Amino acid sequence: MKKTLVAALIVAFTCPASFAREPFSAAFAQAEPIDADESWRRGVGGSGGEPATQGYIHWTKRVGPAYPDDFWRSFGRWGKELPETLWDDTKAVFTNRWALVGLGAAAASGAIVHCSDADWKTLKHYREHGSCLNSFWDNFGDVAGNPGTHFAVAGTMFLTSLARNDTANYEKSKTLINALAINGLVTLGLKGIVRSDVPNGNGCGWPSGHTSSSFCFATVMHREYGPWVGVPCYALAAFVGYERVDARNHDLSDVVSGALIGMAIGYAVSEHHQERLQLLGMDIVPWTDPSCGGVGIALAKQW
Repeated sequence: MKKTLVAALIVAFTCPASFAREPFSAAFAQAEPIDADESWRRGVGGSGGEPATQGYIHWTKRVGPAYPDDFWRSFGRWGKELPETLWDDTKAVFTNRWALVGLGAAAASGAIVHCSDADWKTLKHYREHGSCLNSFWDNFGDVAGNPGTHFAVAGTMFLTSLARNDTANYEKSKTLINALAINGLVTLGLKGIVRSDVPNGNGCGWPSGHTSSSFCFATVMHREYGPWVGVPCYALAAFVGYERVDARNHDLSDVVSGALIGMAIGYAVSEHHQERLQLLGMDIVPWTDPSCGGVGIALAKQW
């Protein structure tokens, strides 16, 4: 189990009584360091001024399940909190400058690709030469890029981490679920507004939902788990985009815009869900003192 070295001076302000009764060094010696995951699960502050370890802690002050080791209560609380967390993340998306740049680039690139006749040239190419992928790879791309598949993966991650009381993956799966949900709503909204046709004759083409969801998924996985997971996810997302054009389910402009939308939303939501703030190479983490029930924050370093 990793232990956390904390800066006791910060915690001293949260529990003045114990430091008044005893010398500083003695009070710090009696306050037991706690596991980093456990400290995050407890959060900072409880309801009604009670210690953080008692009762329900609001999601804004908590990392991990609402009721550790109680699967169904935690699952129910997550469902109750979901509308509020989705709204919070939606606001984060539309106030994140890089996400706004990405969304603007999606609109601009879609218009440029379409107006430059790239969509027509792509259509002409496939009419003359036919599709490159066989039915197996078409079906593979369709399933791999389906938003339902992404939600199934995210849901499995969420339920598994909740059952195992895995705080880190619980938070990452929540990030993924919220990002996919917001991406889906934005994509469907744009489809309903623009209502462009696609080569196979169906309506509501722009932007590509498969592509936007795939790139949203890849962006969150890359930011949460690093390049060893993120790069293969991006490669799969790129294949999905290619398959949508090759199967004539979408124009090139639909796919380009969908990729930028997915990356913008995935980035903004994962940025908003950062588990810990970094300060001078150290983590800012909640800290508790069992001797007096005090809670606070501390600088911490793991090794």
